[in-house]
Amino acid sequence: MFENLLLWNFVNIGLKLKEQASTESAKEILNVYNTIQENTTNSSLEILNVYNTTRENTTNLSLEIHNTPRENTTKSTLKILDVYNTTQENTTNSSPKIFNAYNTTQENTINSSLEAPLTEDEKINMKYCQEKTCKFVFPYYHPEQETRANIHTRSYTQLARSLNRTIVLTNVGNSRVQACFPYPFDFYYDIKAFQKQYPDIRFITQEKFFKWTQERKIKPIAQHSQMIQDGRHDSLSLREKKFKGLYKGVEMSRREKKKYCLDKFDLNITDYKEFHTGIEIKELNQKAMLNLVTNTLKIPPIAESEVIMILNTSPKEMLPKINKVIPYSPHIIKQTKSIIKKLKPYIAIHWRMEQGNPRLMPQCAKRLVKEVKKIQKKYGIKNVYFATDFPLNGDKAQSQTFHKISKFHKKSIEILEHIKFDTWISLDGFSQIRNNSKYEKEFKGSGIQGILDKLVCINAKYFLKGPEGCARTSSTFTGIIVNERTKLKKKCDLINIVSSW
Repeated sequence: MFENLLLWNFVNIGLKLKEQASTESAKEILNVYNTIQENTTNSSLEILNVYNTTRENTTNLSLEIHNTPRENTTKSTLKILDVYNTTQENTTNSSPKIFNAYNTTQENTINSSLEAPLTEDEKINMKYCQEKTCKFVFPYYHPEQETRANIHTRSYTQLARSLNRTIVLTNVGNSRVQACFPYPFDFYYDIKAFQKQYPDIRFITQEKFFKWTQERKIKPIAQHSQMIQDGRHDSLSLREKKFKGLYKGVEMSRREKKKYCLDKFDLNITDYKEFHTGIEIKELNQKAMLNLVTNTLKIPPIAESEVIMILNTSPKEMLPKINKVIPYSPHIIKQTKSIIKKLKPYIAIHWRMEQGNPRLMPQCAKRLVKEVKKIQKKYGIKNVYFATDFPLNGDKAQSQTFHKISKFHKKSIEILEHIKFDTWISLDGFSQIRNNSKYEKEFKGSGIQGILDKLVCINAKYFLKGPEGCARTSSTFTGIIVNERTKLKKKCDLINIVSSW
């Protein structure tokens, strides 16, 4: 009777839980119930068997001495009690499992009911960041041309890693990496290869970042940081400071925001900070600067901001340099290989006239013609590739900082016609997009063709650069060519690494 009552209570508990719990929990409860029922049935049978055995023993022993049946009956009764106790113990041990299953189901049900649905902005964040909260670092401007901008762009990976933020891959154009330009990052660079170089860093294109800012219902909070190289004595040295450090920034006017195209992004910029190199610093400790920047940007409320914007007006690297160059876009590599195939073997000349003495240009050109003919005769190389900042496609120079093109510069190009040379134009470089109105501005001055020039110079059998007085003798552009040629010299059997004429 007691066992049936207890089992009936357990059945009621199981039925109630079945209404509240998940399918898996209900199954577990029913399994426990069946096990208890089976154990109880087996135990009941055992009790009946013992009882029957006792009765039989009692009957058989009735002819024996009077005390013997009483002794057997007592022993049988003890056995019955032992079986009853065992059954009760099994039932008691099973009870906690039922209640544990009930409690677990109830806890899961409560947790599910407490989890709030995603807000509209959280849904948008999930779409672009795969998380309920987005955290970006947006380096939207750097003043230098592509080769140095490449260096600065990859240095931001250190910031992204330290701050656990996604890097916005800023637009490109006219040999710059800046938000105002119309072409996506992959017009210059191979994003997939870049991601392989930094598998722990998350990237997002400027186009997707822009869409995220537009779709958000509440404007994302942004913090603005500016990097300033002091002591330059030009327009880039703003609000110069004597010592390296962190300083309070100046809020941007509408005009300034429009200048940098920040008016296109729907952001709520709440704070401005500046990081200065300091005039007194002769040699900047880039690692110390990185620590200063990251430690500052980790402190609330900056850390909670969804966007950290970086305006870098420092031509000099303020963060530790990473030597691994961002790989160039597959369409640039394809065009480079096509030109190399047409020319190979060839002599490559890089003449950056901008910082040379204009009056020396004609004489420099004559010396170059003489040197090229000498190399051609000695090594039997006929083809010559000419890379320069002089205007080759219209009146605009191949460098944005080359403004004064004199009659002396033009005369030097006429003299060079005494040797047959090719350029990216004569070899139909980027012919598929060059005449497209969408890319017209890109090919009228400095632009993607500068990357092509660099890659073709790297792979030349013989490489010449301008001498002192005729050209700028050292630049990051030339430095990259020299570094890459050093790696290729033995592999590609290059005649030299670099020579001046």
